[in-house]
Amino acid sequence: MRVIPLVAALLLPVGLTLGCSVPPDEIRAVSAAAAAFAARDRASDTSAACRHLAPETREELAADPGPTCAAGLAEADLPDAGEVRATEVYGREARVELDQDTYFLTSFADGWKVSAAGCTPRLRKPYRCLVKGD
Repeated sequence: MRVIPLVAALLLPVGLTLGCSVPPDEIRAVSAAAAAFAARDRASDTSAACRHLAPETREELAADPGPTCAAGLAEADLPDAGEVRATEVYGREARVELDQDTYFLTSFADGWKVSAAGCTPRLRKPYRCLVKGD
């Protein structure tokens, strides 16, 4: 997992968007990607939920605890995330706060993908995430 974008996200207050020029369509796309992952996870459709994960995150889940992304995601036992409350975009990285969870997303050629989920803030430290890529 890339540490620098997560650290940058930690330093910014909730609701603040860098550059003030993030198009509303981009905010909606990030929020929709997070909501799609949360809905699939809530429905216990882990195979479909894995399609919403960043490649490194899928690979990490398949390797540990494995043997597949779907099995690893089921083992992670993510909280029921709820609805999207706030979305911040920082270039190609984003943070989405949901009712009961925080996701980090990365932009890829085929859209926004969840790179970390099950994330909880820690005082003066990076978020601790149950699901993340290396």
